[in-house]
Amino acid sequence: MESSVIVLLQVGFMLLLSPFINTLMKKMKAILQGRQGPPLMQGYYDLLKYFRKETVVSEQASWIFSITPLVVFSSTLVAALIIPTFFHVAAINFLGGIILLLYLLGLGRFFMVSAAMEPGGGFCGMASSREMMLSTLIEPVMLLSLFVFATMAQSSNLTSIMNWLSGQGLALITPGYIVAFLALMIVCIAEMGRVPFDNPETHYELTMIHEGMLLEYSGKPLGLMFWSSWMKQLLLLSLLASFIPPWKIVDFTSLQSILMAILLYLLKLLFLCLFVVLIETTIAKVRLFRVKDLLGASFVLAIIALILSVHQATAGGIKP
Repeated sequence: MESSVIVLLQVGFMLLLSPFINTLMKKMKAILQGRQGPPLMQGYYDLLKYFRKETVVSEQASWIFSITPLVVFSSTLVAALIIPTFFHVAAINFLGGIILLLYLLGLGRFFMVSAAMEPGGGFCGMASSREMMLSTLIEPVMLLSLFVFATMAQSSNLTSIMNWLSGQGLALITPGYIVAFLALMIVCIAEMGRVPFDNPETHYELTMIHEGMLLEYSGKPLGLMFWSSWMKQLLLLSLLASFIPPWKIVDFTSLQSILMAILLYLLKLLFLCLFVVLIETTIAKVRLFRVKDLLGASFVLAIIALILSVHQATAGGIKP
């Protein structure tokens, strides 16, 4: 019964909250720039618009192009269920490893890149090559950053890591922990396709990466692709929120504790959204050949964090 409630709540949060979070970030960015911005329900209006439109498929596209929206949507949703949000276990706990999380994100990326090259469009192929180039830089840094926390908790299971964090208190705030979190935050912003790595609001073909791979989609498949992108953004924000203190993940003890945990989770999301929007407002998008410098710096931070965490563990500073 408990696991069923967790699955339903987790699925509901990812499906229903992701369009709102994406629109909220647009609204925050508009306010900081002196504009009115879209209404907070705009994401849901956009989904309804896409699902009502006709689907047009190129004659050159194969079955890969048709099934890609379903594969990307399913893999992103399953990846979101691995990350614990405010309960003591994730919806899919027995498979909740950091390796599986990266594999699910990579599965959606592989199908998206393959489908973008199916119609033979020049801009889609260019965006696909850029996406694969970024993935070779993003995935190792994300894996190494999460491996730092796995080394601290002596487990690759995200639920075990979160439960271990809950029992450590503020004494865990060490240089290694801070550096690992900074590296993870940089690579999560790159994975979300936000500024300074990519601009999700641009429609200029020469600079698009994620949006460029969606140029040949229309109707319901396009709506699924956008929805998947918003869920991926929310799951990465949830991952970052899991490492922000306080780390207490509530058990099914009382309704009041559950509501307090949900409120704390939403406040963390609000803080992270504001932080990402502030970065986008104050920093311009870097040129493509400079992206490797930023991700290289995050890789160095992850290595430093791993060295610091191993040194502190051997010195007896943190006990799993």
